[in-house]
Amino acid sequence: RVALTVGTTGALRIVRNIVADVPAGLWCYRVDAQRALVGGATSEGGNVYAWLRRTLQLPEPQEVEQSLTHMLPDAHGLTILPLWAGERSPGWAGNAKASITGMTMATTPIEILRASLEGVAYRFALIAERLLAGTEQAQIVVSGGGLHQSAAWTQIVADVLGRALILSQEPEATSRGAALLALEAIGAITDVATLPANDGAIIMPNLEHYAVYQGAIERQRQLYDLLIG
Repeated sequence: RVALTVGTTGALRIVRNIVADVPAGLWCYRVDAQRALVGGATSEGGNVYAWLRRTLQLPEPQEVEQSLTHMLPDAHGLTILPLWAGERSPGWAGNAKASITGMTMATTPIEILRASLEGVAYRFALIAERLLAGTEQAQIVVSGGGLHQSAAWTQIVADVLGRALILSQEPEATSRGAALLALEAIGAITDVATLPANDGAIIMPNLEHYAVYQGAIERQRQLYDLLIG
C-alpha cells in the first residue's frame, strides 16, 4: 500500500522491508529495525489551491468544484510549474519559482486553477515514476485534507497516475500509524498489519484522460528543463 498525502504540501511514499537502493530524487527514512520508508515530498499541494483561490478571487468552493468537474483534461492551453514554494522531490531546486505559460486574453481564472491542480498532479507522477516501478498491483491510499475536500482534484490525480485511489477514512492516519508501531514494538500487538486502516471510496482512473496527460507531463518536463535545468 502506497500513501499519497495532500495537505498544505504533498508526499508519496511506501514502506519496504529491504531497501538496497534509493531512486534518484527520492528519500529514505528508517522506520524500525526491519522497515524503511521510501518516497518523495513536494512543496506544492493545498497551498497552491489556497493561493489561487485568494489571488484569483474564485467563487465559492461548490461552484468551483462544478466548473472543474466539467472541464476536459489539459484543454486550457496552459503549462504550469506549480513551484510557488520552491521544489523538493524530485529535483530539489529549493529556489525554483512558479511559472505559467500559454496564457491569452481568453484565459479564465478557473482554467488557471485547473491547470495548476493538474500541474501538481504531474509532480506526483514524476515521483511515482521513480517510486512505483514494478509495483503495478500496489494500492494507493489517499489521506490529507487537500484531495478529500475536492473530488475534482482527486479524479485529476487518479487520471494522471492512471491508477485507482482509495480514500482513507482515518482522520489522523500518521498518528495512528505511529501508535501502531509503538504497540508492536512493546509487544502489545504482533504485527501492524493485523489492524488494517479503514478504507473509503475507490476512485477509478479515466484511461483516456491518462493518455492525454502523458503529453502534458512531458510538456511540463520540458518547461522545467528550460527554466530550472
